[in-house]
Amino acid sequence: MVLSFIVFLSLIVVNVSIDANSLQVDRWSAMEVTIKNIVEGVYPYNKLDHLGQTSSNLPGLSLLGLPFYLLGDVGYLQVFVFGVFGGWIYKSKREKKEKVLILILLVLSPAYWWEVFAKSDLMSNVLLLLIFIDFWKEKYSEFTFRKPWLLGILVGFFCLTRGVVLIPLTIMLFYEFVKTELRKKVLFLLGVVVSMFVLILPILLSLEDFYTIIENNPFNHQTKYAPKLLILLALVVPFFLSREFSASRPILNYSMYVLSGLLLSTFLLNVMEEGASKNIYGKAFDLSYLGMLIPFVISSLSSLNNQILQVKIKG
Repeated sequence: MVLSFIVFLSLIVVNVSIDANSLQVDRWSAMEVTIKNIVEGVYPYNKLDHLGQTSSNLPGLSLLGLPFYLLGDVGYLQVFVFGVFGGWIYKSKREKKEKVLILILLVLSPAYWWEVFAKSDLMSNVLLLLIFIDFWKEKYSEFTFRKPWLLGILVGFFCLTRGVVLIPLTIMLFYEFVKTELRKKVLFLLGVVVSMFVLILPILLSLEDFYTIIENNPFNHQTKYAPKLLILLALVVPFFLSREFSASRPILNYSMYVLSGLLLSTFLLNVMEEGASKNIYGKAFDLSYLGMLIPFVISSLSSLNNQILQVKIKG
């Protein structure tokens, strides 16, 4: 708790100290522009942020950032998510050494601090997803679909934050969904549809014409770096990996493998086509996307470390 509190205060200081308009990263302004236009009833995906780019923020991510937009700075989302993450780690059923290790690995990650300084929402989005998976599998380990309506609402929300969340959610849910009874399937799907419809409705109401959404939509940005075949493969593979997990860790590990394959393959293909310099130092590939792997890697490393400690204790 002491470590979490120190980092929490540090995040506030960093966020206050950074002049957002001086950043050459537009994650914060893309979120701000999207929220601002949705609140004002204007279609958001053809409006420009402070770097002259259009937004790729899905409606769920915009809802997540809304309270901090109203506070005057969407960068506080990072502070809030770390507070939630620290509280969840503290309350989780992990060994104390593992809890401290998870926090230390996160705090020592340069990729995480880049996210903080850039006022980015990417890793916060992933951390919240991990908290949800960990919480749900711990609370309903015997039967994931015990509360299908609530589960559907939450899944619908997460699906409209970022497209990559479909990978861990599919691994977590598909196998059990196939096995569960029809009534719960219907309630779950209804929850997903209602949740997504409510989030999308303000954008649909602000839509001027169908051509606008074809030319300007968030999926154009979210899929521009990876080849379509790789994206399709990354979305299909989780269906085959999905099994009846009693805990969240296998889900997170398999998610890490699929995401690593997608991101690293995309990066290597881009390097082969356009050269390393354009992809590392230029704009041919957004290296910060690799940061979404960090929470999965930390979860895997902490789990491995805990297994090694248990073996040593038994030995």
